[in-house]
Amino acid sequence: MARVKMIPPDATDGEVRKTYDHVLKQWGRISNFSQVLAHQPAALMGWALPNDAIRLGNVKADPDYVKIQQLVIIKTSALNRSAYCMSHNVPLGRKIGLTEAQVAAAQGDDYMASPDLDDRQKAAVRWAEAVTKMTARDDDAAFAAMKQHFTEKQIVELTVFCGMWNYSNRLCEALHVDLERPDKRIEFQK
Repeated sequence: MARVKMIPPDATDGEVRKTYDHVLKQWGRISNFSQVLAHQPAALMGWALPNDAIRLGNVKADPDYVKIQQLVIIKTSALNRSAYCMSHNVPLGRKIGLTEAQVAAAQGDDYMASPDLDDRQKAAVRWAEAVTKMTARDDDAAFAAMKQHFTEKQIVELTVFCGMWNYSNRLCEALHVDLERPDKRIEFQK
């Protein structure tokens, strides 16, 4: 059970209602994570805005890049052992075309040897691991691989996503955010 009360969508007004309306447009439902984060609507909106700009805006425009974003999220969440974030993002990754083998490779330690990930995906997963483990500052090889495969904008975006999910993982685990049933989890909207 969550350590703090969730703010139900049907019992809101003002700033929380406005923020929930934004989240509903993004995902079609209000997750338990959002219902906990809604105690501070600015934090929830701060979560929603980069999701719009970095991920959701690219679902149709650049689905291969969104797959890489999902791999970064999955690697970060696996390293942090965040059941909540994995329960949402593994299915989202599958829905945009990640294979079971790619998801498994990203979660494991031997991803660099995986035939299921291409060099671009491996670079992003390696970077996510370095950022999450706080070794990125000194990992020039991991950064060089990122520069080989991504623009500076994309490097910043992927690093932002890694940071966002480190934040989300920690919040969900510290506050015991309850897992939703599979049919109540967020979805990419059409």
